[in-house]
Amino acid sequence: MKQVIAYIKPSALELVTEGLRNVVGLTGMSATENNGFGRGKGANCKRVDSQINRFSRNVRLEIMVSDAVVWEVVDTIRQQAWSGEHGEGKIYVLDVVEAVRVRTNERGEAAV
Repeated sequence: MKQVIAYIKPSALELVTEGLRNVVGLTGMSATENNGFGRGKGANCKRVDSQINRFSRNVRLEIMVSDAVVWEVVDTIRQQAWSGEHGEGKIYVLDVVEAVRVRTNERGEAAV
């Protein structure tokens, strides 16, 4: 079992979501609005209400998937989020030791 964490531009969220809906075996995802900076360290800052904002807006996706579909999920995110511009995002893949569904006490991939 894997956890995929992806940071993408807000403008790519709809395309990425629609692409992921077509991945057989994907049971769901979470998306959170986020602020941060990458290699540029906020060099392209924007003035908002007379203050300088040194963070870029992005969306953080969290997806728990079986090992069988993890690379399809990663490739879908990468393809749908790609625009050829700087700051398109990052994708991380982590091992998940265990998952437990609270309501039924199912464990492992059955809980996802």
